[in-house]
Amino acid sequence: MNHRQFMPAMLLLLAAVPISAGELVLPVFAHNLEGHSGDLWSSEIYLTNPSDQPVQVELAQFLPGEIAKPTPCDLFMPPTRVVPPHSAAVWTASGLATDLGCAKSARGGLVLKADGPVHISSRLVHFAANAESDVSTVLSGNGEAIEAIPIEDLPAAGSHLLPSLMWHRNPCDGPAFDTFIGFANPGAGRVEVLIDLPKGSEREMVINGEQVFLPHLIAVPHHSWKQLRLAPVKEDGAACGGVESFVVRVETNSPLAFYASVIDRASGDPRTVSPVPLTRD
Repeated sequence: MNHRQFMPAMLLLLAAVPISAGELVLPVFAHNLEGHSGDLWSSEIYLTNPSDQPVQVELAQFLPGEIAKPTPCDLFMPPTRVVPPHSAAVWTASGLATDLGCAKSARGGLVLKADGPVHISSRLVHFAANAESDVSTVLSGNGEAIEAIPIEDLPAAGSHLLPSLMWHRNPCDGPAFDTFIGFANPGAGRVEVLIDLPKGSEREMVINGEQVFLPHLIAVPHHSWKQLRLAPVKEDGAACGGVESFVVRVETNSPLAFYASVIDRASGDPRTVSPVPLTRD
């Protein structure tokens, strides 16, 4: 995402409905996460206060994932940002790294607390590892917009669809698209997740490099984050295949934040897919 794309994204953020005081879950966060071909991913967070009173936003919890702190720094209280009335602020990548205890790298989810109405969104930015970038300001590169979800609005227990995902069957020169699904559990109990394809589809897929039968059950522990890479089963001896669109059905036994991310490998451009509740007659 370039700067011309960045401004419309901010305008859409400002047009959103204000979120009242309470907890919010950012379902995916990264800092200096190494990706394809040695490039990096880092997050920055945008805070907008539409009210006429200051709003304080607290970084309440990191949901790992993983985090590396070779030289940790002590935090005596949860880090906060105060957003003045009718204004916006950027929680920069470098600021977030410090506020996570001087993290060198991290990936997971975040729980944020606000004491008033606030809009919270983030941009997960993809940039070359050798690029000259001032991480104390906004990052430059392709970006994936991620919305923070009020904890009371997390997808409820039940069945949901993650539609219009992409995978590349039997690629000859590496996949043109990669699809990941991620889960952030801010709760005190583990959540069981059943992953499946719609009826009539194939009954196997590859998850994190391992071929599994469907439906496939995973558990997301309390206060944690998990991400899975999805791919079709390779057909030995078959000709080079093409890109296919597919749908994943996700069934949970408790409220849970989750998403899919589809990455175009030619451009490095990511697309976020939000869950759609499955309706029954």
